[in-house]
Amino acid sequence: MNSDCEGQSNIGNSPENRLLIKRMLIKCADVANPCRPLELCIEWAGRISEEYFAQTDEEKRQGLPVVMPVFDRNTCSVPKSQISFIDYFITDMFDAWDAFASLPNLMEHLSENYKYWKNLDEMKCKSLRPPPPS
Repeated sequence: MNSDCEGQSNIGNSPENRLLIKRMLIKCADVANPCRPLELCIEWAGRISEEYFAQTDEEKRQGLPVVMPVFDRNTCSVPKSQISFIDYFITDMFDAWDAFASLPNLMEHLSENYKYWKNLDEMKCKSLRPPPPS
């Protein structure tokens, strides 16, 4: 057996590595919405966006500093927010997790969902779904 295979098979043997794997699993589970099937991804993107819109509304109502100004319900592009989230947080994290655990279904959903949001953004659509055909 070559040393690469030995290293890979023993990666979870140390307490430090097991803890890191558990933390990574929890973090990935927490932010995995872009890796869900499209309809679930859209549903939960809408829910989290609404939560952030409500926070921004409340901060404005109380005269507090707005923590996430991009989440103004009157100007926010949900597709742009999803694209940014995927670009800055999800892609590298799930590429690494996929290399470790082999998650082809999640990676396929991620790719398809990214294309969905990019398509909406290219259409200048700011909502969760494209406008109905005229």
